[in-house]
Amino acid sequence: MFGTYYRFQIDSNKDFSKQIDSIFTEIDKAANSYVERSEISAFNKKGILKKPSLTFLNMLTQAKKYNQISNGYFSPSLYPLIKFWSKDLENKSKIDSVAIDSILKLTSFNNLVFDVNMVSALKKGVEIDLSAMGEGYALDAIASILDKAKVSNYMVEVGGEMKCKGNNPNGKTWQVGIENPLIPVSQRGDSLMKIVKLKNKALSTSGNYRKFYKDKLGNKYAHIIDSKTGYTIKCSLLSVSILSQSSTKADALATACMSMGIDKAMTFIEQTQDIEGFLIFQKDGKLKTWQSSNFPE
Repeated sequence: MFGTYYRFQIDSNKDFSKQIDSIFTEIDKAANSYVERSEISAFNKKGILKKPSLTFLNMLTQAKKYNQISNGYFSPSLYPLIKFWSKDLENKSKIDSVAIDSILKLTSFNNLVFDVNMVSALKKGVEIDLSAMGEGYALDAIASILDKAKVSNYMVEVGGEMKCKGNNPNGKTWQVGIENPLIPVSQRGDSLMKIVKLKNKALSTSGNYRKFYKDKLGNKYAHIIDSKTGYTIKCSLLSVSILSQSSTKADALATACMSMGIDKAMTFIEQTQDIEGFLIFQKDGKLKTWQSSNFPE
């Protein structure tokens, strides 16, 4: 699903692999923009899709919800801007402000209307990408199956996003590490910034440390796009981890907080129900961390 990996530990004699694979297949068919025959690809080509699947409709409904909660900072309709920036990110020292302003007019989620009969764009050129919440949505769907089967203990991970219930095989609370974003994956080892005890919760991490470019002054700009301006943001905020009951919520709002920047993200996390947050950022040349008031120790 979305070209990512998954793993799980489930305290049950029942084999859930077919059901889990079915969830991934449904999401790919509905919302994988890299799959040519997916519903989202069909919509992005024509600006209209008749008789959307329940999966696609549910994902759009969730996307609209978190777009509103985040005041537009979580914005699946940024896809035209994402494509613009991804064409030549590292060499884009000359920024085409006219093109950005033109594309920005297409990126309001209000340009999208949908119901059980149809998904349609109100402007030509509107496109959407749901990958920023796809892994979280998959986790919630898998957890729902396990909960209905009355599985008391499990850990499910999709692309680094995790949801845990009960205890691990040793009878202890599941533990998840938040990595140091400045250390290459191959060299990280035990270099964790935080170990989080995860029980009946989901944890999602979003970061901007993997891809950036430099302007003529040497300033680094991340691959996270500010939905308000259309420009990539300066990468002082390296990582946002969101803890929530809902994996979809954690996934979407981690992305939103990256776009907000440090100060707005801190305020948003403290003021939003059912989330806690852990930020990693650079300040005065040093790596700093911040956690919300009820983030688990």
